[in-house]
Amino acid sequence: MSYSDASSQQLFELLAQLLDQLASQDNTVRSAAEEQLNNHWLVHQSPALLAGLAYLSAHHPSVEVRSFAAVLLRRVALRSPEGAKNNATYFIASGEESRTFVQSQLLQSLLNEQQATVRNKVCDTVCELAEELLSHGGPWAELVQAMQHFSKSADAAHRQTAYQIVGGVPSLFVDENPATVLAILGAGIQDQHVDVRLAAVKASSYFLIEADDKARQSMAGLVPQMLNVLPPILSDSTQEEAANEALGYLIDLAESHHELFRSSIPQLLEFMIATMRNADLEDNTRQTCLELLLTLAEVAPRVMRKHPAFCQGVIPLMIDWMCEHEDDDEWYETEDLDDIDQEANETVGEQSMDRIARYMGGKIVLPIAFNIIPVYLSSNEWQRRHAALRCISAIGEGCHTIMNAELDKVVSLVLPHLRDPHPRVRHAACNAIGQMCTDFAPKIQDKFHEAILTSLIPVMDDEKLRVKTYAAAALVNFSENAKKECIAPYLDAIIPKLLGLLNTGKIYSQEQAVTSLATVADSAADQFTKYYQPMMTVLMNILRVPNNKEYRSLRGKALECATLIAMAVGKDVFGPNATEFIEVLQHVQGQVTDSDDPQSSYLLSAWARVCKILGQDFAPYMGIVLPPLFASAQLKPDIAIFEEEDPNDEEGWEMLQMHGQRVGIKTSILEEKCTAVEMLLCYAKELGPLFHQYVEETMRMILPLLTFYFHDGVRFAAAAVIPLLFESWAKANYPREKVTPLWHEVAMKLIETLKGETDLQMVGQIYDTFQETLEAVGPMSLNEAILTAFVKQTLAQLSEFVSRCELRQKLRDDPDYDPEEEEAIQDDEFSDETLTDCIAHAVRAIFKTHHATFLPYFNEMVPTLESFLVSKEAAARRLSLSIFQDLIEFTTVESVQYQPRFLERMLGAILDKDPNVRQTAAYGIGSAAKLGGETYRAVTISALPSLAAVIRDPNARKEENTLATENAVAAVGKICKAHGASGAFDINQVLPAWFDALPIVEDQEEFDDAYTFLLDLIEAGHPALPLSNPAILAKLVDILTQVLAVPGLKDKDALVARMLAVLKRLLSQCDDATRTSLWASLPEDRRKMLTAKSFF
Repeated sequence: MSYSDASSQQLFELLAQLLDQLASQDNTVRSAAEEQLNNHWLVHQSPALLAGLAYLSAHHPSVEVRSFAAVLLRRVALRSPEGAKNNATYFIASGEESRTFVQSQLLQSLLNEQQATVRNKVCDTVCELAEELLSHGGPWAELVQAMQHFSKSADAAHRQTAYQIVGGVPSLFVDENPATVLAILGAGIQDQHVDVRLAAVKASSYFLIEADDKARQSMAGLVPQMLNVLPPILSDSTQEEAANEALGYLIDLAESHHELFRSSIPQLLEFMIATMRNADLEDNTRQTCLELLLTLAEVAPRVMRKHPAFCQGVIPLMIDWMCEHEDDDEWYETEDLDDIDQEANETVGEQSMDRIARYMGGKIVLPIAFNIIPVYLSSNEWQRRHAALRCISAIGEGCHTIMNAELDKVVSLVLPHLRDPHPRVRHAACNAIGQMCTDFAPKIQDKFHEAILTSLIPVMDDEKLRVKTYAAAALVNFSENAKKECIAPYLDAIIPKLLGLLNTGKIYSQEQAVTSLATVADSAADQFTKYYQPMMTVLMNILRVPNNKEYRSLRGKALECATLIAMAVGKDVFGPNATEFIEVLQHVQGQVTDSDDPQSSYLLSAWARVCKILGQDFAPYMGIVLPPLFASAQLKPDIAIFEEEDPNDEEGWEMLQMHGQRVGIKTSILEEKCTAVEMLLCYAKELGPLFHQYVEETMRMILPLLTFYFHDGVRFAAAAVIPLLFESWAKANYPREKVTPLWHEVAMKLIETLKGETDLQMVGQIYDTFQETLEAVGPMSLNEAILTAFVKQTLAQLSEFVSRCELRQKLRDDPDYDPEEEEAIQDDEFSDETLTDCIAHAVRAIFKTHHATFLPYFNEMVPTLESFLVSKEAAARRLSLSIFQDLIEFTTVESVQYQPRFLERMLGAILDKDPNVRQTAAYGIGSAAKLGGETYRAVTISALPSLAAVIRDPNARKEENTLATENAVAAVGKICKAHGASGAFDINQVLPAWFDALPIVEDQEEFDDAYTFLLDLIEAGHPALPLSNPAILAKLVDILTQVLAVPGLKDKDALVARMLAVLKRLLSQCDDATRTSLWASLPEDRRKMLTAKSFF
C-alpha cells in the first residue's frame, strides 16, 4: 500500500495518540496501550506500524514523540513474530514496500532533525536496521550515498551523523573504495568541531576493525591522527567524558588490531602516562588511559616488552594509586566484606599490577616492583606499607618462577607485618601470606610452615575482628595445600582461636571460622581425631539454630565442616554419630524450600561425603538423596539480557557478549548444577553395583551435558561419570544384551562431541571416558560404525595437533619472538602432550579389547603414525611409538607385516634426545622381547647396545631421565629372560650389568617382570649372580630394601611377600656381623620406612 494517502495519515495520527498513551503516567492507560500495541498493531498491522513510527520520527511536531517513535521503531522492528520462518524480524517480514518507506523516512529524519537527542536516537535505529538488512543480504545504497554527502556538508550536525552511522554499521561501507573511505574518515578526524572529531574516531576504529587486511593496511595512517585527537580534549576539563569515549574506541581497536599502534607506541606511552599522573583529571579518565596501555600489553606483550617506559612508568604509578586509602571506621565495622569500590584507584591499581605481571612476566616486573616494595614497607605511612603488601599479593602469579626462587626473602619481608602497628597493614599481610600460600603451594607450606603458622596464629587474637577473621581466611589458603605433618603440631594452638571466632556474634566471622575448621580438619586428616567430638558438638548446635535467612549460609558451611571432619577421622570414629547426623541432614533438607537457599548446594556435597565415609552402607539413603540431586542436575541456566552496563545488576551473573548483546548467566545455578553432577560421580563410584538401578536414568540426564557449554565443570563431571555407570552394571553382572545398546549410543555421542570441541582438556577427558568405559564394558563391544567414526575423528584431532605444533614453531621462529613467551608456549605443548597420551590410551584400549579385528580400521591411521615417527615434535614421536607398541603387545602375530613401517624407528628412538620418547621406545622393545617370541628375537637382541648406552649415561638417574632409564633396564631384563638361553648373546656378561643397573623404583608397572625375573635368578642360583660374593649380596639387599621401602605400593602384595621372604632367608643365612653391617649400610630413612611397614 502507499503511505501518502489520507487513510495512512489518519492511521499515523491514531498511532501518535497511542504513543501518548504508552508514555502516560496512568498505569491503566499505559497498560491498555501496551495491550493494543502488542495484540492489535503488531498482530494485524505490523507493516503500517513500522511505517507509521518511521513517519512520526521524521515529521511529528513534538520532540518527545519523534524521540519515542525512533526508539519504539527499533525495538518493534527487530522483534520476531511468533512462528516466523528463520526467526525473521518484523522489519524483514514487513515487505519491500514498507521497508522502503521506513528507510526513506529515516533518511528524511537524519536530514531535517535539529534536536541532537532525537537525531542520536534515529542514528541508533538506522544502524540497527541497516545491520538487520545486511544480515539478510539486503543493501541500503541510499544510506551509503547520503552519508558520503553528509560527511561533506557545511552543517556540523550532518557531518557528525555521517560518522555516527559509519561507526554504528561499518560493515555497510567495507565494499566502498578504501581511498574514498580514508579521505572521508581523515577529514572527520581533522574537523574543527570536537563532536565531529569524536564521531570520526569511533567511525575510524570500527571501520578498521571491520575492514579486510588489505584495506586496513592501506589505512593504518589513520591511527596516529586518531591519537592526536586526544591531547586537545584532555586539556579541556569540560571534555573528559568525550575523551573517555574516544579512549574506549581506541581500546576496542587495540584489542582487535594492536599492530596498527606499533609505530605510535613511544609517543602513546609518554602521553598516556603523563595523563595518568595528572591528579586534576577524573580518576575514570586516568584509568581509561591505563586500560588502553594494559590492552596493548595483553594482546601484544612481546611488543610492549620492547618498550621499557611502559613498566618503568606504570608500575610505580600503580603502587602509588594503591596508597590512596582512607582509614575510615566503616571499614572495621562493616559485615559486607565484598563491598569493594571497583572504580577506586587503589582497587584498579592492584588489579592492574596483577595484569601487568601476567602480561609482562617476572623478569621485567619484579626488579621494578621490588625496587619500590622494600622502601614502602619501611615507610612511616601505613598506606605505603599496605600498598607494598598488596602489591606482593597481586604479582605472585605472574612472577611465579622468579619469586619462587626467592621465596625465603619474600616471606621474610611479609611476616613481620603480621605484627604491624596498623590493623589495615596487618590485614594486608594476612592477604599476602594467604595469596602466596596459594600461588607457591606446596613449596611454601613444606619449607616455611613453622615461620608462617607461628606468625599467623597470634593474629587470630587481633583486637580488630575483621583482621583476625582474615587471618583465619589466610589459614584456609595455607591448609588447602599443607601436608598433615605441617599442620598437626599446631592444632592445639589453632582450634581455640577458631572457637573464639565462633563466639564473636558476627555471622561473617562465624562463617569464616567454620570454613577454616573444615580446611584444617581436611588437611590434618586422622590427626584431627582428638578434636572430633567437641567440634562435632559445636557444629551440630549450629545446625539446630533456627532456619532464619541470615543463618542459612552459616548452617551450610557447618554441614560442609562436619562432613569434612568426618572424612578426616574416618568411618570408625564417625560411625557412632552417623545415624544422628543423617537425621540432621534430612531435617535440614526438609527446611530448604527457596530456590536461592545456599544450604541446597551444601547439602548435595554433604550427603556425598557421608556416602564416601559409609561406602555401600549408604545405599538405603539413596531414595532420600537422589530426588533433589536429580533436580539440581537438571537445572536450566538462568539467562538474561542486560541493556545497560550496571555492575550492580551484574552481581551473581557471568557476562558474555553474544550477537552484540550483553547476556548474563546466573552463576549460582551453574555452580549448583555442577555440584550435583559431581555428586552423581561420587555415588556411582562409592556404591558400585548398588547404584545399578539408577544407571539408565542418570545416563539420560548427563549425556546431553557433554555439550553444556555454559559451564566447563558440568561437562567434565558428566564425562567422568559415564565409565562409573557402566562399571556399576558390570559389577552387578548385567547381561551383555542390556549393556551393549546403551554403550553404542554413548560411544557415538562421545565421538560426536569431539567434532565441535575446542577445549583440549575436554577432548582429553572424552578420550579418557571412551577408554575407561570400553575397558569396563569389555571385549568386542564396538561395532563397525563406532570404530570407523573413532578413527576418522582421531585423525582429525591429530591433524589439528600438527597445526598447533606448526603454529608454536612459527612463534619461536618469529623475529619478534620474546623468551618471556616460552613458558606459555611450553604450557600449550604440555596440553598437547597430555592430549596425545589420552589418545594413545584410548587406542590401546581398543587393541586390548578387539585385538586383530581393529586392524582394518587401524590401517587408516598408519600413514599418519609413520609420519609422526620422524616428526620434530617429541609428543608426536611418543604417540606413534606407543601405538605401535600396543600393536606388538595385542596383535603380536599380525604385527609382523607392519615391522617395515616402525621397527627401525623404534630401535633408533631408544637414543632419542627426549626422555619420554626414549622411555616409550624402550618399553616397546621390552614388550617385543616379552611377547614377540622368535619373530622379534633378533631385533630385540640388537637393541642391547643402545639400551646399555641409555643405562650408562652419566645423567641416567637425573629426575627427568629416570623413567627412560628404568624402562631401558626393564627391557634388558625382558630380553635376557626371553632369549638368554638362545646363545645369541653372552647372558653371563649382560646379566651382571643388568643387575648393577637395578633397582627400578619409580615405574611400578615394570616391578612384576623385573623382580620376578630377579628372584627367579637368585632362587635358581644363577652363576652370573653368585651370592657368595659380598658385593653382590650387599647390592641385592640394597635393591630389595629400596623396593620394599617404596611408599604406597599398589597391587604388589604377592611380589612384596616373595621379596621379603627371599630377603629374610638370605639374611638368616648370614652371620650376625654381616647382618648388622648390611642393616647399617642402609640409609636411615629407608630403615625407618622398613620399620614403619613392620617388615623388620
